[in-house]
Amino acid sequence: MIKNSNKIINLTKNLKTLNKTSYKCFSTGSSVSTNNIYNQIKKIDEFVNKKPSVTRVISSGAQVNFNENKIGAQATANIYSKNVKIGEKKQIVLVKIGGGVIESDLSSLINSLNFLRKIGLFPIVVHGGGPQLNAELEAAGETAEYVEGLRVTPPSVLAIAQRVFLRENLKIVEALESSGTKARPITQGVYQATPLDPQLYGFVGNVTKIHTNALASCITNDYVPVISSLAMTPEGQVLNINADVAALELAKSINPLKILFINTTAGMKDGDGKVMQHIRLDEQYDGLMKQPWVKHGTKLKLKEFKSCLDVLPPSTSITITSPDLLMKELFSKKGSGTTVERGEVMLSSESSSFEESKFFALVEKSSTHKNRIDFQQLKNDISKGSIKVYVNNYYTAGLIVRKVKNYNFVDQFLFFNSAVQSTEDSESIFKKLFATDKFVWKQSPSEESDLVTDWFKKVAQGYSFNAKTNEKIYWTNIETNEIESVLNEVSNQSSNTYLNSISKGGASASDKVLPDKSRKYRVGLIGARGFTGGNLVRLIDNHKQLELAVASSSTNFGKPVTTEFPSLKSDLKFENVKPENVDIFTRDHGIDGWFLALPDKISAPYVETLEKSNERPVLVDLSSDHRFDDKWTYGQPETNRAIIKESKLIANPGCYATGMFLTLKPFIGDLVSPPSCFGISGYSGAGSKPSDKNDLNRLSNNILPYKLVNHTHELEVGHQLGSPIFFMPHVGQFFQGITLTISMELKYPLTKEQVIQRYQKYYHNEPLIKIDKDGIPEVKANSGKHTVTIGGFAVNGNHLVVVTTLDNLLKGAATQALQNLNLTLGLPELSSIEDEL
Repeated sequence: MIKNSNKIINLTKNLKTLNKTSYKCFSTGSSVSTNNIYNQIKKIDEFVNKKPSVTRVISSGAQVNFNENKIGAQATANIYSKNVKIGEKKQIVLVKIGGGVIESDLSSLINSLNFLRKIGLFPIVVHGGGPQLNAELEAAGETAEYVEGLRVTPPSVLAIAQRVFLRENLKIVEALESSGTKARPITQGVYQATPLDPQLYGFVGNVTKIHTNALASCITNDYVPVISSLAMTPEGQVLNINADVAALELAKSINPLKILFINTTAGMKDGDGKVMQHIRLDEQYDGLMKQPWVKHGTKLKLKEFKSCLDVLPPSTSITITSPDLLMKELFSKKGSGTTVERGEVMLSSESSSFEESKFFALVEKSSTHKNRIDFQQLKNDISKGSIKVYVNNYYTAGLIVRKVKNYNFVDQFLFFNSAVQSTEDSESIFKKLFATDKFVWKQSPSEESDLVTDWFKKVAQGYSFNAKTNEKIYWTNIETNEIESVLNEVSNQSSNTYLNSISKGGASASDKVLPDKSRKYRVGLIGARGFTGGNLVRLIDNHKQLELAVASSSTNFGKPVTTEFPSLKSDLKFENVKPENVDIFTRDHGIDGWFLALPDKISAPYVETLEKSNERPVLVDLSSDHRFDDKWTYGQPETNRAIIKESKLIANPGCYATGMFLTLKPFIGDLVSPPSCFGISGYSGAGSKPSDKNDLNRLSNNILPYKLVNHTHELEVGHQLGSPIFFMPHVGQFFQGITLTISMELKYPLTKEQVIQRYQKYYHNEPLIKIDKDGIPEVKANSGKHTVTIGGFAVNGNHLVVVTTLDNLLKGAATQALQNLNLTLGLPELSSIEDEL
């Protein structure tokens, strides 16, 4: 019981004093009626819970079979599909293209679409043509008229629209075909509609059904479908559909991995003409719709965005950007343009989309919990309903609840880190949850901090202080006449949390939820994102004796690995392995070897943690951090194989460095002066983070020199060869591959034949080193291959020039890393590689 001497805190003037108790409590707001948001979430998640996937169909009559789903108001009108089953696990991106982009920036648009294909994403294109149609109408003496953002379409306008849309559709198709990407025009046949309001709009349609035969035919045969926004009634009457509406109705059907709106303004602008970076519809929609600058097309867009996102999974977002900013959107945290999303929603353990493993990951990494947990017990208790858990859709914040009488006692809050708790987002999402029911929790002295206290006060509607136990008790939705009894009950609740009660001390948290280690070696990849990561994942996936056990990416944490690597056959989800827990992941997942695919100067803390632990996995570091460290073995298999086999610390060579080292090694003792190496790399060598060196507009018809002295690879090769070199790197406009032209001054004259014989002898029986005796190696001939090609031999007395090509992402990174891991684990060096030679 709380004694009369308890300290009382009052926050509001309107709170009534309790007559029969010495409690004085405060309320920061009135009780909110219970609105069960979870039924809505459950409907959404039951509607669409799978990503589009496809199986190649050999017959010419290939079709996509859509499951019919009926939701709410759409039950009688709109019938959409949950999942596209088509082929080789293509990840679909829906791209809506504004007419202005086709008119003014078609080249950048085609580059962007081809870039999506290059990184394994399959675009479905829906285009508009508003500016072009307006110009045609003006030339024909017709008036362009709009009502609430929709074009009024009488028969005369519809006739012109059909001609304009066909012309603009063919522009995109022909440009894609000219660039080497197969494409097909689909000007009608996808959308079935009924007239929206003939008297007001004329021939404008309301989409009621999506026909999928044409899409299936395109995707199964690797053609990009380019779709015009025209629909037909069941009787065959053509109707005009707003292109934004058409794209979003299609998105409801196929649940694409991404929804991209490409326009000339690179986003949605506010009343001051500034691009809004982020729109969270759950919080901002009503307010935005009341703004005086939100009208016509903008109002229509917001309305359709909400309609689409309300029926897609909570994690779905729509990005509005321009063609030249697309890479920044895909590969940077801040993105570009405007991102539209529902905002955070709270899932419960009873929600159909609740993912137990991701919640366990939150528990494991929560900054509020340090002990090891019996996860099997936690799983059983959730299943039995002994406890109930809630978590946001990003799995970065949650709580564990026990039912006590008629209220929910919050046993423990969980946060991925303390920074999450301090954000306005976390405050908003918990307030939404707490508005639905009665919640009560305690704050013990051990939890006392300004951050925690301030946050609790923000999300609670009231609290009281117990001077005897020195605890604060917070609540939401507790009526005034209930407060005394609730406070007494909560004060008697044990301070020992549920998670502490199922603590296993020092035992492994995963010994009951992880499968036994198989005969395969278990591999972890830290930095499992981007170009090199994708190649490593593919090679591991095809390896008969390796298994990818952990893929770590802080950006993608919690998402299925297949969202980044569509071809991977795995149920893994991205983890967030940090320096402070890499030893735990190593032990709990039985990791035999780690690939550290991290930027320079990042890997050292991971290595230090493992050095202090009892875990001794093989480490293959793809950064430059350890290439100058004598404790690490330089991982160049063709020249250092025996030492690599005996080492557990491998410094993987750099991409340029691999080509220069292998070219210079046979002649390093015969040089009079430092050799000069001129190199050009594809822009993938600049990484996936946007920069000047991978800006496609800047690279178009261009070549960029950079870091012309003291480049890391210049120093690396000089260090490994024991002799300085000169290196002049450049970036070209091609995606992947490296060409090196290397000039050497020899101590004595040699013939071309003698040079070739030297290389052939030095790299005898090395399947990844090709000697081209007569030709000059070209980038495109070696791109996508695991080999280094040395050739283009030119000799003039003691002046020797050699041309070398290699793929910067393969032999320059992933291939060589896998060679090294194979060697250290005692496996055939070319396992998983030789299958692709």
